Amino acid sequence: MAFTPCAVHGALYRGGANTLFIRLVNGATSVGGKLQACADCTTVLLEWFEKHISKVSEGDTFYDFPRSLACANCGGDLGEHPNALFVNAYPRGKSESQWYGQVCNKCVDAVIEDLHLSVTA
Repeated sequence: MAFTPCAVHGALYRGGANTLFIRLVNGATSVGGKLQACADCTTVLLEWFEKHISKVSEGDTFYDFPRSLACANCGGDLGEHPNALFVNAYPRGKSESQWYGQVCNKCVDAVIEDLHLSVTA
C-alpha cells in the first residue's frame, strides 16, 4: 500500500506512486505542482496529455513540436494571453516524459479540473 492517497481519486492504493509535475502558467501567476497518483489514474492523465498537448521528450529522445496555434483543450483561438501548460511525468517503470501545450483563458477551469491541479502541492 502507498503511504499517501492517490491525489486523483483520494484512496490508498497498492504499489508505488507515479509522480507528475503539472503547472499551468500565465505571466506571474500559476497553478499546479507535484501530483502523486496510482497507476490507473496516471494512465488516465497520460492519455489526456497524448490527446491534448505535445510530447517534448521521452527519456533521452527529444521531439520537434509545432508552435501552439489553438487551445489544447477546446481547439479554439488562444487569445492574447494564453496559458502555458508544462508537464513532467515520471511513471513507474517507464521513461520520464515532458509535455507542453497552451490553453485559452476560457478553458483554464476545465483544465484545472481535468488535471486535478487544485490538489497539487
